[in-house]
Amino acid sequence: MYQMGDSKLEVRELLVKAFASAWEAGDKTVDRDTYINSSINVIDSLQVGPEMIYGEEGQGLLEGELDHLPDLLRADGAWVYYEVPVENFFILTWMIDAEKAAEKVASLKDEEGSLACIVDLSQEWHRA
Repeated sequence: MYQMGDSKLEVRELLVKAFASAWEAGDKTVDRDTYINSSINVIDSLQVGPEMIYGEEGQGLLEGELDHLPDLLRADGAWVYYEVPVENFFILTWMIDAEKAAEKVASLKDEEGSLACIVDLSQEWHRA
């Protein structure tokens, strides 16, 4: 389990923190638990790299786990979450510091129909 200040965190934890951060940055038309749970359930494929995660949404997780969920990623610097709901994908990109992450988010926010935010690593959520 990730604790603030740890140097690494699991992909599954980063995803939960990213979806919780996206809910905070979004329109909040659904409650937080539903948003996070449905975001997790619709992941159809996941590509995990040391400084990037690419996820596609589809029919979702039917059973079991995606292969890379327990992999460890960097927890220093900052992660940027970017999604385009109508195109059914999201990207998480690692940035060297919060300033660079804020610049990236600012540049992505100009794109219509997308959502971008810095992942708040203090976000927590436990699947019921």
